[in-house]
Amino acid sequence: MGTRFLRHFFEPRTIAVIGASEKPQSIGGLVIRNLQEAGFPGSIWAVNLKGYASVFGQPCVSRIRDLPETPDLAVICTPAHSLPKVITRLGRLGVKATLVLSGGSHLDEAREGKASIRERMLVAARESGIRVLGPECMGLIVPGRKLNASYASQPVKAGRVAYLGQSGMLGNA
Repeated sequence: MGTRFLRHFFEPRTIAVIGASEKPQSIGGLVIRNLQEAGFPGSIWAVNLKGYASVFGQPCVSRIRDLPETPDLAVICTPAHSLPKVITRLGRLGVKATLVLSGGSHLDEAREGKASIRERMLVAARESGIRVLGPECMGLIVPGRKLNASYASQPVKAGRVAYLGQSGMLGNA
């Protein structure tokens, strides 16, 4: 992967949170609140099939294709079985980067003669040119850019130390 694609992850101007709602314990809702609390300066869009007008004050559309602009970064918080379709739809819109927070123990199980969810998701990503962090990703936090696209429970201050890792538990500590 070339570094030019990293800009969409680390310097997004527009973010869409797919599967966001105001329900208690909603991962997508928590991501939106974290983006707001971090002071993200760009546009934040929520996408939810239920047809909400807004989620925590951010404008909401019911379908990915209804987004008024192509987001630099999409944060996917939908049920795991929807990942291949969601990635395909984001690709049609021209999205280049996505964080997949969705997960579960069944991601790698092939069922009913179909490849696993993970395999189908990755095929969809390759076909559409989307770079993927995840699935089962905790998110991405860049305090210096006022970006907290995660479900981390504690705010992170800007500083001179970085943490890159696969452990959400350690990252949230």
